[in-house]
Amino acid sequence: MAVLIGLGALGEHVGAQALRVQPEVESTVTVTNNASFTSRDQAQSDTIISVNPRLHVTSRGGRAAIEGTFGLEAVTYLNNAQDSIVRPRGSLSLRSQLVERLMYLDASVTADRISADPFAARPESATAFNDYTQMRYRFTPYVERELTPSLSLLARTDHIITRRVGSATGAASTEVARDSHEQEQTLRLAQRPQPFGWTAELTRQETRLRYSDQAILTQTAARAIGTYAVGPQLIVGVSVGRENNEYSLIDRSDSIVGVRFNWQPNERGEVNASLEKRFFGTGGDLEWRQRSPFLGFSIRANRMPVAQSGSHLFGAAGDNLVSLLDGVLTTRYPDPGQRSTAVNDLVRQLNLPGTLTGPVELYTSYAQLQDNVSATALFFGRLTTASATVFGRRRTRLVDVEDVLAPASLSSDNLQYGVEIDVSRRLSPVLTADGGIRYTRIEGLGIRDGQASRDAAIRFGMTRIVSINTRVSAGLRYQTVSSSVTSPANEMAVVGALLHRF
Repeated sequence: MAVLIGLGALGEHVGAQALRVQPEVESTVTVTNNASFTSRDQAQSDTIISVNPRLHVTSRGGRAAIEGTFGLEAVTYLNNAQDSIVRPRGSLSLRSQLVERLMYLDASVTADRISADPFAARPESATAFNDYTQMRYRFTPYVERELTPSLSLLARTDHIITRRVGSATGAASTEVARDSHEQEQTLRLAQRPQPFGWTAELTRQETRLRYSDQAILTQTAARAIGTYAVGPQLIVGVSVGRENNEYSLIDRSDSIVGVRFNWQPNERGEVNASLEKRFFGTGGDLEWRQRSPFLGFSIRANRMPVAQSGSHLFGAAGDNLVSLLDGVLTTRYPDPGQRSTAVNDLVRQLNLPGTLTGPVELYTSYAQLQDNVSATALFFGRLTTASATVFGRRRTRLVDVEDVLAPASLSSDNLQYGVEIDVSRRLSPVLTADGGIRYTRIEGLGIRDGQASRDAAIRFGMTRIVSINTRVSAGLRYQTVSSSVTSPANEMAVVGALLHRF
């Protein structure tokens, strides 16, 4: 709770309103016929009990906002199929304005659930199997100023510190790569196109392991961008620049040439895209976000160098259902505070997943080239809520003719793809039925060639609102895993849960 106290004190210092802290507790009971996801002849049944007391925190003022949920989760196995554990869970974030329209500070802390073995099963509910906790601390001070009505300045530095909590069972050879410090600095001066405009930009990115004197990857780039407003909804541009990249034993400088555009087909949608010729070949990114009062979707794609498979400078692996629901509800709840409350209430009442499935993280000590694409859609109707996501990601070693081989034990070149569909249907004002299917596959590349795992799950459940503060749910789950690395396994489980807000 030291993090909560620290963010709260900082928020009050910059003008946030008094904190609103709401305690809640969620408890689940899972009865499973294969608690350790072993082969059928070695399967051990067990009853898994988890208790998750936590605090839901909100504070919104003129110059600061604090929001999130954070607590502890205790998991125990009645038949001792796995060791009992206690771990932090949740996230808290602060957004603040230190000096009006000039200096800002954002900060956050997140306790993520991470798979220890990427080729093993990924259980759907609270468990100690193939699971460890990753703490992520983010600190972002920046200066942003409108120098004139059309000229803006941005100076920003992002710092992300990642630390593991406890032992990552089954992945000891890669534990050293799980603690890292990522940072990115940006200095940008931009003239809004009227119809011509320009941007001058300097960026630097670095990722360093905790106990390493040498960075995995350091990227420094200077770009000059010329833009032209074709119309009020479309801006096109060209970019030129120079970059320097350091990785392994390589230190190289190359030119950058590219094109980009921004298109806003309507007030509820936006497309941003860029394509550049860089030192590794063709790189770029694409993001299309669209929303309506009942439907929201996002499409993302990128090709870029990365230093950590678990890098959070570019966002988390799975698409966020909460952000899509927030966009869908923008028209109904224009006020951000009221909308945030409505989103949290809907997630709780309908028992919706906060984050949809995405690639599992593999850790390494060398730079990689990432090709990534994902698409997520959300339908929010009067009685039915449905979401779907599909993703594909390929990461391979970033090589050079002068490069040296990385340690084989940390090789994480891989190809992953998957899909998830979830549907929730209100049967009455207090009763909801929900179900979902998920399929993921991971294939090793390079020295991991031939290693592959497939993980599929299907679930069905019911949720009942007992009172304004209490929700109970029950469900049935079937999961099957086929792998050339671990034993194939099937699991059937019955899950019951209780959530109560005080």
